Order: sequence, then C-alpha cells, then structure tokens
Amino acid sequence: MIFRLSTALVLGLALAGPASAGTSLVIDAASGAVLSSENAGLPWHPASTTKMMTAYLALKAVREGRIGLETAIPASKRAASQPRVKVYIKAGQEITLDNALRIMMVKSANDIAYVIAEGVGGDVESFVGMMNAEAARLGMRDSHFSNPNGWHHPDQQVSARDLAILAMALMREFPDYSDYWNTAAVQLGKQVLNNTNGLVGRYAGIGGMKTGYVCASGFNVVATATRGGRTLIAVVLGALSGTERTIKAAQLLDDGFSKWGGAGYTVAALPSQGGRATSICGDVQRKGGGVALADDADSSGPIAAQASGIGGNADDGGRFATASAPSYGSTSVLTRLPSGRVSLGPRAETMPVPVAFGRTPGSALAPLAANVSGGADSRVARGTAPVIAPSAPVAASVSGSQTGGLFADRGRTASGNGGIPGATTAFAPTDPETAQPSDASGPLRLQGAIQPGAAAPASLRAGAAAGIKPLPRPPAKPLLVKPSPKAQPATAKTTAKPAQNKPAQAAATPSP
Repeated sequence: MIFRLSTALVLGLALAGPASAGTSLVIDAASGAVLSSENAGLPWHPASTTKMMTAYLALKAVREGRIGLETAIPASKRAASQPRVKVYIKAGQEITLDNALRIMMVKSANDIAYVIAEGVGGDVESFVGMMNAEAARLGMRDSHFSNPNGWHHPDQQVSARDLAILAMALMREFPDYSDYWNTAAVQLGKQVLNNTNGLVGRYAGIGGMKTGYVCASGFNVVATATRGGRTLIAVVLGALSGTERTIKAAQLLDDGFSKWGGAGYTVAALPSQGGRATSICGDVQRKGGGVALADDADSSGPIAAQASGIGGNADDGGRFATASAPSYGSTSVLTRLPSGRVSLGPRAETMPVPVAFGRTPGSALAPLAANVSGGADSRVARGTAPVIAPSAPVAASVSGSQTGGLFADRGRTASGNGGIPGATTAFAPTDPETAQPSDASGPLRLQGAIQPGAAAPASLRAGAAAGIKPLPRPPAKPLLVKPSPKAQPATAKTTAKPAQNKPAQAAATPSP
C-alpha cells in the first residue's frame, strides 16, 4: 500500500475547557510500558472494538488448523438479519474467512461478524463463550462479551486497559496478518468501502486496528502507529464524534512518541476501577443536535476539530502543552489551522482490496466451517487440511510475487489463501504418494487408493507358484459366412453358372 503524504506543519496544543468523562491510554507495544493513562480501568461499552476479539479467535483457529482462510462459511438467517452497519449478505450465501475478516475489520460489518462467529464456533453462543474464556486467559479483567459484533448489550463491557492488552496480543501473535486491520478500503462489487478508522491513510506510520460506536459508548478507537522503530498503541473511548475520536487519538500518539521511559509501570499493572459500564448516549445526542451520530460516515477529505472541543475524555492534565513547531523532518500530519482548529489532511491515495461473496479455488481443500456438518463437495475433513504457520506463508502470490502489491511482504494471493500451498489446485492431491504422474507412462492414481505391487512368486502362497500353468489357447474360429440362398433345380431352359470372384457363396441367375 502506497501512501502519498504531504508535509504538514505540526503544533502541540493545550486543551482548554471541561470535557465529558471518558477514558484513554497510550502504551509501548513492545514492553507494555504505560506512557499516559486516564481512567484506563473504567468499564466501558466496547461497541465494534469487540470485533478485535472476534478476529483474534478466528486467526487462532486458523493457526490451530480448525479452519482455513479459504474456508467457505455459509451465512445463517440470524447473521443476515443483524442491524447495520452491514454488507447485506443473504442467508445461504457463502464467504471465505479471508474476505469476511477484511470486510469486518475495514467496514465493521455486523452481519459478517456473526458469519465468522458461527464459522469458527459453530454457533454464536459457543463463540461468545470462547470470547470470554480468551479474555480471561489474556488477563482482560474488566471485560465481558455478550455478542461477537459489539451491538449494544448492557452487560457487554471492556476497559481501555483490556483493549490495549488485546491489541498487543493481535500484534505479537499475528504480525503477518496486520493488513486485516490496516487496509484503507475494500471493494465489494462496484462499491468501495473505506476504513472507519480515520487515522488510516492520514496519520504517518499508522498500523490501523479498530473503531467502535454505539450511542451508549460514544466513539471508540484502538490505534497503533510506528515511528523510529517504536510502536505505540493508543485507546480512546467515549469521544462525542468520529472526528473528535480521530484527532484525540492522533494527539495521544504524537505525545507518546515524544516520551521515553513511561510512567514506570506496565499496562498489566493498571488497576481495575470496578462497576458497570454506563451510557453516555445523552451526551452524544446533544453533540449531534438531538440525534445519535453514525460511525460509518464515508469521508476521504480532511477532518478537523476545534482545539477546545477535542475532549470526549477526562481532563488532559496538561499533556498537550503548547510546543514550538518541529523540524521539517517531522512525520506527523496534524496541523493547527489559523482558526484554531486541528486538522488531519485527506486520505492518501490507495488501491482498494477486492473482496467478494462466494468460494475461491482453495475452498475445496480448506477445512470445513464449524457450522457445516459436511457435504458431498467436502474433499477434506475439518482439521485435516495442510496448515501453513503465519511465520511461514506460501510463496506463490498473484499480488506479491508479480505486482509487488499489498501482500508482497507476506506472499499471499489476492484472496489470501494463507493456508493452502501455492501449487495446489482445487482438485490436486498434495500428498506425494498420491500425486498425479508426471508423464503418460502409468495410470492415474486415485487419492487415498491402495497401490498394489507387481506379482512375484515370493508374494504368493506356498505351492501356489508351481500350480500356475498357462491356459491353452483355443483354436481360431472360422470367419462367419453369410448363408447363400438355395439353388433352384436345373431345367432345360436354365444353366447354373458359378458367381465370379465370390468363392464363398453361389448364386443362381435365371436365363432370359
């Protein structure tokens, strides 16, 4: 992916005025060191940042061989009926896990999140149980999940601390799959779907991750960025608009890159504040003039927010003190306009990644989805397909080896098969013992069939060899002869004449 980032003047800002209560956190991704924190242990409704856990469990299932990126997952009526944001997949339609992950992480499609949950867990309830078990294993003490897409549920909650821990797990365990959460746009048919993360394509060094919005939570984002060999994770929960969320996260990242050493403790040591997540829907509606704002506004132009209104979080504590203009070598794209508004430039020009419903050639060999009981077209039982570890991707790649495209660093095809060897076709066996012959010197071998060896006296039962005698060849049978008609008796007026050149039959020719 190539970004065309213009040079921009950056000034640090001093936030003024009160802000609605919220939560934020910035940590070093390598060490977990906390660089800044405000209410990081406060329970909060996650909204679509929930989909980070959905993606984590899906990639974990791929790593364990329980599902493949080319696995075709059928959409259920329950999945197809999920509320928007959605891409309107129909019940019975199939989509590969690879395409589903791209659509879910870029467009935040609620219907596709349910498709993934059912394909990995068999049903939504089982998958939600997996989500909560994984959260406990990772040490996400404040988290409880009720569904896989983040649609509002009063019991569904996380904290900034927990989301930072989840982001660290995704980055550390699945670094080769970062394009799932750092793609600027995907193209589904003729429709281009831009990433809901306003930092993608705008903020230098951005590594993507995930946004979230329901009225009760406000506007949430988990963002990562890398500069000078350092990678930071920023979490903003409870902003009152999408623009406010994006600008706040950019400022937090800028501030984090200016710090070294941190606060002296790690994200795991942050305390939980306990309690239940509360709704800020009233504040969001007041910000939107009486209506709840949406998280799927499609804008590729510049975005800006008033310096005094960048809150949506607790008092900044003076973290964004006014600073002098940085050197021309700065990589930030934050700009303070003469009006006092803070601006991020337009999105960089990018090429959308094509996605589609339906199967791919690799789907025939991929493990079955957990919500598929089996069928006549299933060539490999679930869990027995060849599995390629994320650290050892396939070599064959349409967009990697030939075009140097988005997946050049990972060597995956445009459809991202990931778990299927590049030389494998939809019907070719991958086991050398059952491979097709290289020439026409022998018969084709059926995959899984037992190949008998050549017969030899030593392989026969005792005494059997001596008893084998060649069968006598029967004498050749004469050629079939067409019977001739019976000859008429000779008379005085007729003379029998043999037929010429037809010795095998005789004919009687009447005389004139």
